[in-house]
Amino acid sequence: MGLFSRKPKELVYDAAECQSKKARMREMFNEAVEEGDSYEILRATETSSKFERGFILDTNTTTYYYYILGYRKSDGKVVMVQIDRELKQHSDAFFVDMDAVVGVNYYPKLKQACLIYKKGYGSYGEILNIYDTGSKTTSGIGITNIVQEQEREGFLDFLEGVRSRLEQAGHKQEKWKR
Repeated sequence: MGLFSRKPKELVYDAAECQSKKARMREMFNEAVEEGDSYEILRATETSSKFERGFILDTNTTTYYYYILGYRKSDGKVVMVQIDRELKQHSDAFFVDMDAVVGVNYYPKLKQACLIYKKGYGSYGEILNIYDTGSKTTSGIGITNIVQEQEREGFLDFLEGVRSRLEQAGHKQEKWKR
């Protein structure tokens, strides 16, 4: 142990509240997606930043988007339903065009999964943060008290399957670490 290294703190969360939030996410997902029970789900976030130069001050605005991410191993579909922070409202389902995905990455330190679209598709891809939050999370950037280690591992298993199919189709993939 070095001079500046610290032991990571255990995540503190309320298991009952975590389960009730997961049940609410399942209800919302089933409302938005036909045959919703056939999908595995987890919570994901995405961010977008916008920098503007002003006359006196420069501003940097970051917007956070919250999703229920659903995936189905049987046919390889991925669907996202945007939700609000309080888990009261949701949008219509957005199905990710898996035929346009040519790359899959995962960054374990950030707990960030990336689905990269082919060139000329119109956007880079989906950069999904799939981390856990505890009851004492103070950053204010997410739905607190959601721990989803098992769900994340299941999604990473799914991504490894997508990755192997992409390699077989001739798409070069970056090094994969879990």
